[in-house]
Amino acid sequence: MDQMQEPQTPDDHEYEFSLKPNPDEELGQYVLGFWGKAISWSDAGEEQVVGELSGHRIDIALAVHDGFDPVLLFDSVVPEIADFAETVLRNKACILPESADGEVEQTNCECLVFISELKVSASHRGQGVGSALLGRMGRMIDLTNCLIALKAFPLADELGKPAEPEEIARVKRFYERYQFIHAGGEFMIKDARLCDAMKKKMALRKGK
Repeated sequence: MDQMQEPQTPDDHEYEFSLKPNPDEELGQYVLGFWGKAISWSDAGEEQVVGELSGHRIDIALAVHDGFDPVLLFDSVVPEIADFAETVLRNKACILPESADGEVEQTNCECLVFISELKVSASHRGQGVGSALLGRMGRMIDLTNCLIALKAFPLADELGKPAEPEEIARVKRFYERYQFIHAGGEFMIKDARLCDAMKKKMALRKGK
């Protein structure tokens, strides 16, 4: 009988991240793609990718300054971002709200970080892999005055197979734990100022 592997922690995994401007010369000024993965090893020493994260950072402030319509910019990247803009960014306004405790003030959103994919293999769920990928994203990408957004819908293992309601609820609960809030449809958003990496930077600026 095969022995059951001991549960792993985030420190038992290796994480890799890469950043790349959009290959389109015009879009590349405003759109940065990012990819991350969590790697584990089997008892036989074989490398296994057990978690993946990907998305785009869109510099809204620079695009507006250059006279580029942000909605057209979103539409040029991936359809989900255009859908997000239509559902959430009404009147093309992107606002970071004041927090309930008054720690952060309302301000204009200068960039959008859209997470297109975050998935963890079933065998490694509950081990902090998804949390670690999100945390590393926050350290790799400039999140200053950014809105983080995603579509909280599980990726189907089989093309065309509908997601089970329990799986949809599980995915939404995961993001709620990390302070994402519902924003219409299946979309969820988070003020990047609530991320640990940004809290540390803001505390440093305030001399705390």
